Amino acid sequence: MAAARAGAQANSSAPLRVLILGGTGNIGPYHVRAAVARGHRVAVFSRGATQADLPAGVERLIGDRNADLASIENRDWDAVIDIATYGPGWVRSLGEALRHRTRHYTFISTISVYDDPAANGETTENSPVLVYDGSADPYSIVTEDEHYGALKILCEKEAQRQFPGRTAVLRLGFVAGPDETHGVLSYWAARGKMGGEILAAGDRSTPVQYIDVRDLAEWVVRLAEGNVTGTFNVLSPSHGLAEVIESAATAAPEPARITWVPTEWLAAQASPETWGTLLFWKINEGVLTRISNARATANGLTFRSLGTTLADTLAWYERQSEVSRSTLNAGFRRDPTSGDFVQVRLPWPDFLARERETLAAWHAERAN
Repeated sequence: MAAARAGAQANSSAPLRVLILGGTGNIGPYHVRAAVARGHRVAVFSRGATQADLPAGVERLIGDRNADLASIENRDWDAVIDIATYGPGWVRSLGEALRHRTRHYTFISTISVYDDPAANGETTENSPVLVYDGSADPYSIVTEDEHYGALKILCEKEAQRQFPGRTAVLRLGFVAGPDETHGVLSYWAARGKMGGEILAAGDRSTPVQYIDVRDLAEWVVRLAEGNVTGTFNVLSPSHGLAEVIESAATAAPEPARITWVPTEWLAAQASPETWGTLLFWKINEGVLTRISNARATANGLTFRSLGTTLADTLAWYERQSEVSRSTLNAGFRRDPTSGDFVQVRLPWPDFLARERETLAAWHAERAN
């Protein structure tokens, strides 16, 4: 669907009544804070199990997407932001509960909806998407499963049915910045500051795209203010992988040395699971990186610099407990039983020792 552009207000003249579903976990609090900072009246809907640190004055509404929407269904909302929905049944029940009681609906989707993006020179919002082929009724699914991308497409379609002409669908890529859950950019921020010889793999120009969670949240609020509708890929411009690593390494007290090796060689070394999918080296290589953000930028999406995102991510990381910082996500590997990607976590000393051993093996082979 093409975007319907509207001029987002510099600051809403009248506070909006904003309902955020998923506002207490992961990226949700950033949306809450962004809306409050713009002067809006914000309510979050959750089961109440997570007590997030939210700004004063935010209303907490208790309920359950599966069974109890009573606390939100008889109220009017100027904007609804739906952050953590995996199955179309939740979108349908929300639409039935709110009916015509909301002016604007934002559904957070994913670039995982695209079918074989590696086949595209550049993936746009009109590129082919996945088709659900699971055996279960998709409207009965309420948690993430192997059909994640295809289910998100069904959610998008249901959103258009429930909130016709009022929906913004945002297809997110990797969400970076403070509170990053995957530990990918925070790995580079932390490893870069350590300096010394840093192992890197693959093509230096491998494109890396992400969205800083603060850029995302601030833009979501502006879309609601301006009643902007349509479907958008939400990613930064591409940064070369070398640019990411070199920028992270500027935090080191002394100049770091970055040694590049072929990904095929690295994967063939002992304990290849140490490298998982090799962080950005494989997880993004030629697949989830050539995503067009032209439609989003034309509608006001702006970006912090790479250096700012890395510095703020490092500052957040260093504020975490010693226990939290004692291990790292060394990458992702595919579980042979379930087929799902799982994190490979290692204590930092173990990881750095393996990094040194791998670099020594690389230099030895090059010397022969």
